[in-house]
Amino acid sequence: MGDIGIDSLPCMPPMAPQALPLGKANMFPSDDAHSVSVSLPTWDSVIGLSRKEDWVMEKLSCSYPRFYLNKQIRDLVDAVLQRLQITDKNIGCMVFHSPKAGQGCASLLRAESVEKQLGLELVRFFIPTESSTTEVSGAHWANFSAVVFHNDLRKAAMGYWRDTGAGLSTRHALFCLEQLDYLDSDAVNPELRTPAPKKIESHGQLPEYSTRMQNAEASKQEIQTFIAQLATSERPGQPAVASGDVFLYPTGMNAIYSLSESLVSLESGSQVAAYGWLYPETVEVLRRGAWKNILSFKDGTEKELDQLESMLLSGQRIHTLLCELPSNIKLSSPNLHRIRALADQYGFIIACDDTVAGYVNIDALPYVDVMMSSLTKTFSGSSNVTGGSLVINPNSRYRATIHAALSANYENIYFPLDLDTLLHNCQDIAWRVRKCNQNTLPLVNLFAKHPSIAQVNHPSIDSTAHLYTSLIRKDGGYGNVLSIIFHRPSSAEHFYNVLDICKGSSFGTNFTLAIPYVQLANYWNRDKVPKYGVPQHIIRISVGLEDSVELVQTISKALDEIVKLESTSA
Repeated sequence: MGDIGIDSLPCMPPMAPQALPLGKANMFPSDDAHSVSVSLPTWDSVIGLSRKEDWVMEKLSCSYPRFYLNKQIRDLVDAVLQRLQITDKNIGCMVFHSPKAGQGCASLLRAESVEKQLGLELVRFFIPTESSTTEVSGAHWANFSAVVFHNDLRKAAMGYWRDTGAGLSTRHALFCLEQLDYLDSDAVNPELRTPAPKKIESHGQLPEYSTRMQNAEASKQEIQTFIAQLATSERPGQPAVASGDVFLYPTGMNAIYSLSESLVSLESGSQVAAYGWLYPETVEVLRRGAWKNILSFKDGTEKELDQLESMLLSGQRIHTLLCELPSNIKLSSPNLHRIRALADQYGFIIACDDTVAGYVNIDALPYVDVMMSSLTKTFSGSSNVTGGSLVINPNSRYRATIHAALSANYENIYFPLDLDTLLHNCQDIAWRVRKCNQNTLPLVNLFAKHPSIAQVNHPSIDSTAHLYTSLIRKDGGYGNVLSIIFHRPSSAEHFYNVLDICKGSSFGTNFTLAIPYVQLANYWNRDKVPKYGVPQHIIRISVGLEDSVELVQTISKALDEIVKLESTSA
């Protein structure tokens, strides 16, 4: 796997950038049933999504899967409730392939449900024992757990779905829905124990999936091997990454959640450090864990490393430090050289999220113990599948410990047909990354010179650029994600509204994509984040594969509109 010809690219964007109507899938072709990004073409529509306002929610054909129950999920939920003869519209449901995840969701809701005197049920749907023959390969993927709850518990249930990333994917939900009539259900409540309405015959519905499931299982090994190759360091004396040191998960957040749960299990009640500006759900995952305390260093500066070093010198101990390279939105880079030295001296684990830059650009694995990545983003590029990975540094002194902890907690819940899609998408990643790197630098230049813009964030021009450069691969670059801050908030809003490119959640897509980051990711604490260099009107742009000249022209046109706006309101 690696670079391939342009003619065989799996998903090329349109010839020119373009914005799509509200609620449409940000996809090319735009009718993909499994899109992970939805079009939010105006500033108000982003706020409307965060506030769950009807005028936005009613238009959505899809949305980012961890934040929204897409149609395939809702259809399965409706079928489950119908099967269980639950007609009360105040009752909701979450669906998980993992019994452990279903149990975790139920446990989280139980205390609140008892306090509010609300009912809560955990129902397991499964292929009957007599039908589980070797002839029906892949049949176990139809098994799932349903947590049934009163809608007063929905916010807590959605929080679990969002932060653990363990819910069924859209492809998996569709598969379970198609096989639901072949499944028994079991629960503590005898009223919810139902036999399968249909029996699997020799020519029943499930066997047709056998070959696809078997092929997709092979996809998992191919992806692990490919990631191991990408992650292997170019530095002299560094060992190659083995495919067995690559762990795959259905979402990036599920990878982070699984890592946090595994690491804290090694030393319950220990401290974890969150260094730099981390993605909000990463911090939420840490809060859900059994960590005794979360030490927060949100600025990610040398001064904060001084503080951490003083704390360690005084006898305080941390078990793990989490960081991002570079930070998602601020695009600053941590001093991994210094953090590595501190970790070696004081014996803590370094876990780094490289999603924004990726292995094609940076060679950072030798400086960390485990690397976290969202495969939903650039690794896939096509915006039609989710995924996550953890890669253990083969040279880490904690390699065996981390591997054993992850293996002990690992569940094979990554749906094979999602893996198959991911394998198809990722093959040209090196070509795509380098093309997007090239497309990004002219835009960084354009924004940096514009008088209406106060600040441009990109690893190439950040004050920490030397730290990023020290980790760059021979053929790597500075990545395709940047953020901009206008002098006037009103100019930011107008720019976003008139910008004729795809607009919505996610990044790393094959097409250029923009979003007012705080209005989506930090809306409910938007007043608290500006002091950390993340103002409410910051806009994140992920640069895609479109023609570079046309991209510059499209964005220049939007900037011209800002000049007109500011000249009339001066």
